[in-house]
Amino acid sequence: MKTGRLAGWTLFVLFATLAVPGRAAPADPIPLIKAKYAEIEVVVARNPDRSALHAGIREVMDTFVDYRELGRRALAGEWDKLDERRRAEFVDEFKKMIQRTYVKRFNPNKKVEIEYHGEPERRKDGTVLVKTTVHSGRSEARVDYLFHRRAHRWWAFDVIIDDVSMVKNYRKQFHDIVQRDGFDGLMERIRRKNAKAGD
Repeated sequence: MKTGRLAGWTLFVLFATLAVPGRAAPADPIPLIKAKYAEIEVVVARNPDRSALHAGIREVMDTFVDYRELGRRALAGEWDKLDERRRAEFVDEFKKMIQRTYVKRFNPNKKVEIEYHGEPERRKDGTVLVKTTVHSGRSEARVDYLFHRRAHRWWAFDVIIDDVSMVKNYRKQFHDIVQRDGFDGLMERIRRKNAKAGD
């Protein structure tokens, strides 16, 4: 499977389809995915300028991606060692890194179709897994999405592309850096990456 070029699109699908502010969450996230996917085309149509498009995508991402939960899971045991101020600093920089990484990979010219596989899987911890295959031209990737409910809404905190979890991938990277350079070293690396990246 050709998955590299799909990565930005699949994450954008996740990051642009899952929340309806002001409404109670339905029993599972699939209706939201189907309903909000159409808004992707609206975002693209209204923002022909690249910078404006990226800004629009980031705004949409802010409404439903649970960066704190994503960051907590990515840091694993290191999270418990941090006070609230340092947690907030980490989540802020981590959020910037994720947005800049995946927004740049988004290709507005690629038509994407989502194939759903069965009913959402409800886990004992209260999270819900939605299994799909994302098709884009001749490329396809198996993409599973993980959600949890907070404040009566669905929030996304992980995406698994061809069995590779975003949370677990970051967890491995962060663990290695923290073991070598400490948490301050990890923060410095993320800040440098964010400062270096342009829109």
